[in-house]
Amino acid sequence: MLKGKRVLVSGGTGYIGQAICETCAEYGAEVYFTWYKNEEKARKMEQSIKGSTAIRMNVKDVNDITAQVKKLHQDVEAFDILVNNAGSSQVMPLPMLEEEDFDFLVNLNVKGTVFLTKAIVMRMIRKKKGSIVNIGSIAGHRLLDVPVHYALTKGAVSGFTSALAVELKRFNIRVNSVVPGLLEDGVARVVPEDGKEDYIEHCAVSRLGTGKEVAEVVCFFASDRAGYVNGQNIVVDGGI
Repeated sequence: MLKGKRVLVSGGTGYIGQAICETCAEYGAEVYFTWYKNEEKARKMEQSIKGSTAIRMNVKDVNDITAQVKKLHQDVEAFDILVNNAGSSQVMPLPMLEEEDFDFLVNLNVKGTVFLTKAIVMRMIRKKKGSIVNIGSIAGHRLLDVPVHYALTKGAVSGFTSALAVELKRFNIRVNSVVPGLLEDGVARVVPEDGKEDYIEHCAVSRLGTGKEVAEVVCFFASDRAGYVNGQNIVVDGGI
């Protein structure tokens, strides 16, 4: 499905990121992924995912994004697929929210996504071909008890996806967003047990999801098999 494709996954050492990297490789892609703090895991992934390349990148820093992508483009003419996965959350009610907390999430979840896309998409435009998959969250789409600034950033990913799909359509570049529900790991680690139980109670498949299940959807929509899918926010939440 992805044989011969070059894929860049941001936030590759995270729970969903690792699953995406592994699944892309299983489908034949040449995988590049970014990391920032967890070097030990990044090096282990390089060893376990054949032919993968780890790139240290601070996705909150536009200058670092630009510099690291410039280095990448010395060896890679262009990427066929970009997966904007890097992101984070915080357990922070609005009355306790400080400006630095807000800036952290916006810089990582929104600003980083926009400027990494800008850096990568220039070469896609030259080729007039490519696929971009943004990782959203149902926090930006549903009435859920989640931090408001996290929901705001994930809602922004949805708007970014729709607008970018229109802007890039003349270059044959598709842009979609995969919107995970509550998974077994990752963000779920900061969700209280009663919150998980409530989710499962209202979930049509009566369980939490897995990173692998999200990764399979990402790979399909990144591939040419989904050539008629564009500008969509594809929800993978078990039915909420």
